[in-house]
Order: sequence, then structure tokens, then C-alpha cells
Amino acid sequence: MAPMTRSHGLIPHPRPDGRARPTQNFRETSWQFAESGTRSERELSEEPPSSYDEEADMEAGEEEEAEYYERPVPLENPEDHEDILHPLREAANRVGREVERFAEELDRYNPQRATASKEKHEMTVDLIEAYHKIAVDTVKHLREAHASERRKKDGLQLRKKMRGFSVTQDDDDMELEDSEEHQSPPSEQATTLKDLERWEEEVQTWDLLKRLVTLRFSSSVQEDDGRSIARLRPIHQYSSEREIWDNFLETDELALERKMVLQWLKDTADESGEDIDILVQDLQQNADRGDIIAHGWLHTKAAIKGKKRFHSSPQPLDSALPSLQRAHLNASGTEPLVTQLDPDATTRQKRKLEAQDEYFERAIWLGCYEMLRRGKNTDDIREWCMERTEVWRAVSMSGFPDEGSIDDGGGAAGSSALWRRMCYALARKGGGDDYERAVYGILSGDIQSVEPVCRSFDDFVFVHYNALLKAQFDAYLQTVRPQPGMFNFGVFDAVQFHGNPKSAGKRLVETLKIDPRTVTETSHPMKMLQGVLIANEFSYFIYQQGLALSKFANASGISSLIPPNKSQPENEDITKYIALDDHDSLRVFTHVLLVFMSLGLDLGGILRETEVENVIVAYISFLRLAGKEELIPLYCSQLSGKRKYAILCRNLIDVTDHDQRVTQIKLMRELNLDVQEFVGLQARFLLSDYKDITTGYPATGNFKLFEEDSDVFGTTRKVKKDFLGDDPDRVDRIDMLLIRSLEWYLLVDGLWSETFTVGTMLYLRFFKHLHLNAARTLASKVTSNVIAKCKTRAILGQSIDYFTLESGEDEDLTEVLDGSGEQRRLLRKHLLVEAKSFRELETLIECLDNIETVTSMAALMKEDGASAERNWRGQLAKAFQPTRATIQPLLKGWLMTSPNEVLQAEFKLLREAYLPETLLAYIVSLQFAGNVLTRDFLMECMELSALIAEEGSDLLSVFIETGRMQELVDALAMASKTLLLVTSARQAPGSRSTSKKMRLKGYTQSLWNVKP
Repeated sequence: MAPMTRSHGLIPHPRPDGRARPTQNFRETSWQFAESGTRSERELSEEPPSSYDEEADMEAGEEEEAEYYERPVPLENPEDHEDILHPLREAANRVGREVERFAEELDRYNPQRATASKEKHEMTVDLIEAYHKIAVDTVKHLREAHASERRKKDGLQLRKKMRGFSVTQDDDDMELEDSEEHQSPPSEQATTLKDLERWEEEVQTWDLLKRLVTLRFSSSVQEDDGRSIARLRPIHQYSSEREIWDNFLETDELALERKMVLQWLKDTADESGEDIDILVQDLQQNADRGDIIAHGWLHTKAAIKGKKRFHSSPQPLDSALPSLQRAHLNASGTEPLVTQLDPDATTRQKRKLEAQDEYFERAIWLGCYEMLRRGKNTDDIREWCMERTEVWRAVSMSGFPDEGSIDDGGGAAGSSALWRRMCYALARKGGGDDYERAVYGILSGDIQSVEPVCRSFDDFVFVHYNALLKAQFDAYLQTVRPQPGMFNFGVFDAVQFHGNPKSAGKRLVETLKIDPRTVTETSHPMKMLQGVLIANEFSYFIYQQGLALSKFANASGISSLIPPNKSQPENEDITKYIALDDHDSLRVFTHVLLVFMSLGLDLGGILRETEVENVIVAYISFLRLAGKEELIPLYCSQLSGKRKYAILCRNLIDVTDHDQRVTQIKLMRELNLDVQEFVGLQARFLLSDYKDITTGYPATGNFKLFEEDSDVFGTTRKVKKDFLGDDPDRVDRIDMLLIRSLEWYLLVDGLWSETFTVGTMLYLRFFKHLHLNAARTLASKVTSNVIAKCKTRAILGQSIDYFTLESGEDEDLTEVLDGSGEQRRLLRKHLLVEAKSFRELETLIECLDNIETVTSMAALMKEDGASAERNWRGQLAKAFQPTRATIQPLLKGWLMTSPNEVLQAEFKLLREAYLPETLLAYIVSLQFAGNVLTRDFLMECMELSALIAEEGSDLLSVFIETGRMQELVDALAMASKTLLLVTSARQAPGSRSTSKKMRLKGYTQSLWNVKP
């Protein structure tokens, strides 16, 4: 299937600084291991806990999961909370280019875009092929980078150990010197030989998956045009063994799968194994014959000829002669030597060869074993043996019927079955060398004779599957072409040995997991996965992985990403399931899971859905740690229900760069994710997870703006300096996350009411707990003006700010909106009503911020002294302008209306906690400004007193209810006294010093001119 390219790419190019930007999919195939680039702002980068809603009905464990989702989390700052998969944090620093390449291919062949099952199947197969190619390219690069290290590891020492020969200290020293001479240059130190070996295993894994998927998940086209019993030639008395073999594979799916696994094992061994001629080179050298690789047992032949010359006998030597039994020994004089040179001499006479010829013999059998293990056909084996003048060996190397030469045309039915029985006898009773017995064991389908030379998990699987397939075929032959005389010869029946044929693969893999010879290798993640695929147990395996992740994630507290589960993984040692510091394995597990999900594999249904998806969630968490946020939406889109948004929200909450946020929104839209639901759920999750369970109203009685040593009834009362906080950037983690959740609302159209509602909830939360710095940060990052500009274009057709909307001065609305002026007015009124509470709360923090600024200037003026007072006056007058503007909304009807009774009660508490203290601080600030600037500020105090004293004033009632009338009266009295003293000191009787603006309001200072 041709690649399905798109007109837009979901995976952006990385920018030079490491950040993402939207662009076309790129097709680079180069490999590199590099440190991840600059990431998005992470000054507060702990994992934000949250929960998500399940769409499906909860059946098993319903009560526990319900408790988990509803369990309130105390309102507190998560101090240095570790990520649930903290071992991945260090692994993230080592992430390579392959992470992006895998995401690119998933984007290109995303099965979720397919509508027809046939197309989905084809895209999935193409996806596997793409992953396999990435792994192949990587291995090719790493082999070039680590060629010298590979030569060392596959050198003399390993080959000698493999063949059972001892290794001297001199050999170790020699190899150590060789390794130092061939060290990788500094530029290649980013990877190691272990990386190469792991990637080679990954190549094998993707190759196996591709073959199994093709076999187990046939598309409709393959079912129609592929294997069809009706197309097979019927079996008759003249059918060749090759034709019977083909019919056997076509009618037995289990046999076909075993044949496929065997072929994979052969191809894997051939691709990764050392060249056979090099493999036997050391044995050949120990044969002490120079460059001669042929002509049999040269040293034994010479000894026999010498003995015959000594006896002057042209006849073959008789091993039964007493003289030969005592005198015809090998060169070392320790073992009796054969007297004849036929291949069976050592077995028949139970005598030895010369040591050099034993090396030669071992080299030949090793070569034959390797060629059978690697699936070489009879032509290749014959050619290799003929080079060594050992043609008789090539004749006996007949494997499965389809592995012979094309020219053979297939032998008579049953001939190979009889020959396998002969080979079985040789494997069990003949041959003095392990590799000789192993060769005949492979040819006969035996297990016991081959296992002694097996060195790896693959070797053991090969031996058992080879035996099973041969036994199956023998049974099939007896069915279609009975040969009663065949039972006179013994042969190993692997099918009977393993029991139930369908579960034989599973039992074999489980046995190898505890076999001391393979237990270490089977714990490797890739080998573990290969065994799972062979055993067809992926569904159970990935469920156990999810349980292990759940156990780990919730070991020290409730996790928000991966919920707890009553069930325990089968193995209590959770590290047996997933290597938490191995991001490569996690990447492979995730993408194999996505493949099977798209193929429709039964993964346990809704009851296991959460646990299975835990693997994907863990990988998404790793992507966040690795700074690959642009890849997160793609993988979140693979999750089910609302969990995709839950994981998306908490993993993107730390993206603070505006351009990156815009990119994320674009990616979500391309993936058909609901961006409005995303931004809405983000704040909902945070507010739900960090529920405010504090009883009472902490701000009541604790919101204090005056210094403790101030005289309440004197003239020395002072407002605290920096009462909002010394460091404007110091905001609690939870508060910052909540603010960020509101910022995401600005990136999507609509949600006018929802945006202001969430903003109101945040302000109420911050004010309740005296998190004034958080409230100030919110007011600076998400203002009512900014919200209006972002939202009104979709609603009104043009972008206008909040104040224009409030004043109704937007003349262009007449041209934009249809309908009467009354409709336009009602729409504007509705928008303002929705935003009213938010704007009122925003005004409070703006007012407090301005009062703090004035207070800070007053403190600086005092520090600098009278000489610098003139320099500060202009700045102080300028700072009072916004203070005057922001105090006005608080003076009448502030927070007196709300959309519901619950908020109305909280509004009342907030008014009582904040209004009296704020107004008193404002009066003190006016008093100070009137003393150092102009008496107009003192006149405003008088105006404020009249406003509070008005009939029906909501300010008077709040002072009375809070018991702070005395403080108000005293503050106004002090302001009056200051005005009286300042006016008397500075003005002559009858002078007019009131500003024009104040006179227009009807104010006059003549009342305050008191003569001494």
C-alpha cells in the first residue's frame, strides 16, 4: 500500500531552540542520539493530580473506582511531588530521534482515520512495516558506529566459550588491548554496544509482529485471493511429498504459524549471526593444517598410513588386534586411534581421532549446524560441504520438503519420514560430538540431542518448534498416505511431548522463563515481548503490564494519571513487567499495543480498558518529561472516552508558551479532538481534584492591611508595605495550574459564559484563602479586556474590549449585527451580565494592587527624605489615578448580585472580609496624598463619608455587620482633622485653592478655613 500522505502534518518540525512549530511531516531517516532541546517553561513542572470520568458502566470494582474519582484532595501545595513514573525522568534526557520518527509514522498511517475495515488493516500493516524500517535504519547506523566493539565481543573469547574450549588469561589481555585500540571516537560515545544489541532485538520483534499479523489477522482480500483449499491440487497416489507438504500447510493453520515462526527464527539467526567461515576459523586453525580446509582427517590418515607401513600390510588395519589396541594411540598417547577413515569409524570402533582432526570434525559439524539453524537450503549446504570435500554430509542435510532444491521436484511421499527416523537413531546413539548429534537432532525433529548446543532463547524455541512441525507433518503423512512399516522405527513425538497442540507455544515460553539457561534472557523486554507474541498471549501480557504500572503509580499515594486497581499483577516483582527506566521498551510496548488495538484484538473489553491503556498513559508521561509535548495529542487521541482529555489536560498544563499552545490546539483539531471540551475539562479536573474542603472562611478576620504597631485611634496608622507579597512571581503550584487552565480558554472561540464562570471561581478561591498574589497574577494574565477581545469576534463579528462593550460606544456593532437596536442592546446586556461577577472580583485585586503601589511610594519617599520628596510627587500623583478608578466599582452594589444562592453566600463573606479593610486602607492613602500633594484627596474622603452615609448604602451595612464602624468614623475623623490643619496652615482666609475639577463638583475648602 502506498503511503497515505496528508496535506497537513500533525507532527511539527522542531525549531532550532527545540520548541515545536506546526509544519509538514518531515521524512528524515537519519538517526541520532541527542539531548532533548529547550523545553517549554517548567518552573513549576510537577505532575498535576486529577481524575477523569469513565464513560462506560462500572461493573467490577465499581465502588472502589467511584471512591477514587470522587475522593477529595486537600487544598495544599504539592511540595516537590515526584512523577508517578519518576525513573522515566532520567531516561527522558537520553531520548533519541526515534521517538519523533515513530510518532510521524503513526500520524501518517493513523488507523483511526480509516473508515473501511480493509483500509484500516492495510494502514496497520503499513504502520508495522514503517516501524520495522526505522529499527533497521537505526541498527545499520549503530553497527557502523560500534563495529570495533562488536568485533571484540564476537571475537576469539566468545567463540571459544561457545564451543566449550577454555580461555587463557593471555587471551583476555590480548582482547583488552584490542578493545582499547578500537575505542569509539568521542562523537560516538552517546550510544553503546548495548544500544545496538537492544535495537537488533527490536528489529526482530517488529519483523515477528509483521509476520504474525499477516497470518493471524487476514484482510478480506487475503481471504478471497490468498490461501484457498479449493485451489489446492487434490492428494492422490502420485502426489509428491512437496505437494503433500503444501496441502498440509494450507489445511493446518497451527502448522502454518509454526512454520512461519521457524522461518523468522532462521532469518533472525542468519541476519545477526557471524559469517560461518569466520565462525569456524579458530577451529580450523586448531586443526593444524594451515590454509587447507578440505581433505578430511589428515593427521589421523597420516597416523594410519604410518602404522600400515610399520606392519608392511596393504590391508586395512584390524582394530581387534591386541597389538593395535595397545600401540595404535593418538599423538598424546592417551586415547586409542581409529583404524579406518569412513564417517562411522569413531562410532563403530569407539575410538578417537587425532586432536587436530577432532577440531576439523567439530568445525564441519558446527558449520552444518549453523546452516541448518539459519535455514540455508540444500544447495548452499552442498556447496559449503563440497568445498571441504565432505559431499556425503550434504546429502544427509534434508530439511522440510519446501527447503530442498527446486530441481529436486520433491521426493516420494514418506521417504523423508523414514530418513528422519534414521537421523533420530544417529542423534540419540551415534556421534561423539555435540554438534554432530545436534545436526541429526534437527533433521529428525528431536529435542534432547539439540538442547546441549542451544545458547539462546531463540535456539530453544527453534528446537521445539522444529520438532513440533516435523511431528505434525509425520502424523499428517500417515493420515493421507498410511505406511504401517514406519512404526517399526522410533522417532521423537514432540506433539505428544508437549500435550495440547494449541497451547504448546504458551507452555514452552512459560517453561523457558524459569529455565536456568534462558531465565536471564527472557527477562529482557524485547525477548519478553517476542515470547508473548509467539505464545499469542499479548492481551493478558499487556493487562499485567497495566496492573504493574497501577501498583507502582499508587504505591506512595493516589495517582491521578493511573488509577488504583484491586487486582494485583501475577508477579509481585513489578519490575518483571516493565523496565521503568527503559523508554525504548515502553515505546515499543505502546506502539505494539496501538497496532493490536487497530486490528481489533480482544484486549479484555471495557473491564480491562483502563489497565491496558495505562501503558499508553505511561508513554505519554514520558513524552512530557522528554519535552515532546507536540506529540502528546496524537497519543492521547488513541485513548478512550474522557480519559483522552484527562491525560491531555494534565500533560499539557505546563505548556506556557503561547505559540506552543496555539500549535497544540491546531493538532487537537487535526486529530478530531474537541478543543472546547479539552479547555473546559482542564479547569474542571483541577477544581475537582483540589477540592476546597476548608471549613469556614479563612479570610474573615485574617485580611489585614495595617501594620500591627499602628495606633487605630491615632495619626500613626500605616498600611503594610507589599501586603500582596514580596515576590510577585511566587505563586503556589496549585494556583498557577488553575490560572493556566483559564489561559487555555483564550485559545478557543465561544465559551463566553464558561470562561467568566471559571475565572470567577478562581478569584473566589484565591480571595477565600488569602492567595492575593495568585489573584494579582490572574488579573495580569487573564483580564476581562483580553477575554472580551478573544471571544467577541465569534459572537459579534468583530473583536472589541470589555470597556467598549460596557460603554456601548462600539458604533460598528450597528453594521455587524442584524435586527433592531433593542436586540443589540439585549445581547450586549447579556454578555455583560455573564461577565459581571468576574469583573467585580478583578476590580478588587486591581484596587488592592494600586493601594500597595501607593503605599510603597510613601515608604520610599520617607526613606529618601524631604530632599527627594519633590521627585516622588509626580509619580505618586500618577499612581493615584488608577487607584481612584478601581475604587469606584467597590462603592456601590459590589458583589450584591449573583447567579445562584451558593455564590451569593460566598459573595457576602467576601464583602465582609475585604470591603471594610480595603476602604479603610484607601482612606489612609487619601489622607497621606492630601498631606503631600493636594487637599483634593482629603476632600474625596469627605465625599466618601457622604456616600457611605446615604440612605440604603450597602457600604454602611457591611461596616455595621462587621463591627468596624468605629474604625471608619475614626479614619474619617482623622482625614477631616488633617484637612483642617493643612487648610489652616496653607491658606489665608477667603483664598480659593480648590481645584477646578473639585469646584465643578461643588466642593469648597472655605468650610475648613479656621482662624486661630
